[in-house]
Amino acid sequence: MDDPRIVNLSELPWVPWTYGRGVAVELRDPARRLGSSRSGLRLYRLHPGTQATRMHRHLHQEEMFLILKGSGTLRHGERQVPVREGDFILYPAGDPAAHTFINSGSEPMEYLATGNRVDYEVCEYPEEGTVYVEVLNKTLKAEEVPGTREEREQWYKAGH
Repeated sequence: MDDPRIVNLSELPWVPWTYGRGVAVELRDPARRLGSSRSGLRLYRLHPGTQATRMHRHLHQEEMFLILKGSGTLRHGERQVPVREGDFILYPAGDPAAHTFINSGSEPMEYLATGNRVDYEVCEYPEEGTVYVEVLNKTLKAEEVPGTREEREQWYKAGH
């Protein structure tokens, strides 16, 4: 029998990741370390005054977050929603609200992020007017994607 795949978080280094101005986070990725290809699980550490990611929304991937330490702000579309230790946040695939976290507190904020992975993901970045298409491994400007956002949302809602 093969040994189980196990890694202790304390054995994983905090890896810094930045993107542009203000987006800066440290992460540990045990799922990728062990070879997961269909599910993701990352531990994020966000320092005061920084944003975790660009504002984004996934069309095919579901995301779930659990705040483990600290507090901050969930940017949910145009809203600013306070979050704190113990809060669990769900973004189903196709949720229309773009989102990210900002550490608006005075201490580091740590949270788990988990969800499914799909090869055909489409991720929109509304503040930049771009869309990342996983199967193409390419980021496109919104106007390069056929159809309108309203058409895509109607298609998604028709399934409910």
